[in-house]
Amino acid sequence: MNTENIESNFEPYVYSITEQIEQHLSGLAELTKIAKYRPLNFNEKSAVERSIQVLVEVAIGCSKHFLKSKDKPVPSEARVSIERVYEILSLTKPNITEMRGAVGMRNAIIHDYLNLDWNKIDIVLKEERYCAIAVYIKKVCVKLLES
Repeated sequence: MNTENIESNFEPYVYSITEQIEQHLSGLAELTKIAKYRPLNFNEKSAVERSIQVLVEVAIGCSKHFLKSKDKPVPSEARVSIERVYEILSLTKPNITEMRGAVGMRNAIIHDYLNLDWNKIDIVLKEERYCAIAVYIKKVCVKLLES
């Protein structure tokens, strides 16, 4: 099989995830406004958690696609995949600590749901720290499109 003919066109993937993150960012922006005036109800909190989870999942996914596109090993650990992209692209913004925290929050949302500290998520929401994840995704997507 000729590997040169394998499709490396990431446009459909980037289009799809861009659409997804825009929807989740829009929902988070709306919930941010609400949270600044009153406590969120159960359904609103669930929506925040899900949107943050999706944003981080997209960041992890596009990191892995980027590493594959560069013929680099793809670590099984999500945080390490993102760290490798930071190294390869020499990223400084968003701060890698923010992305590590985002992966940690995603892990808590998924794996430690009963012990989830809503106060930490509330800070991320009210201070719009979730936007850093979107910045990272957009930077990686630009590089994917150049592949």
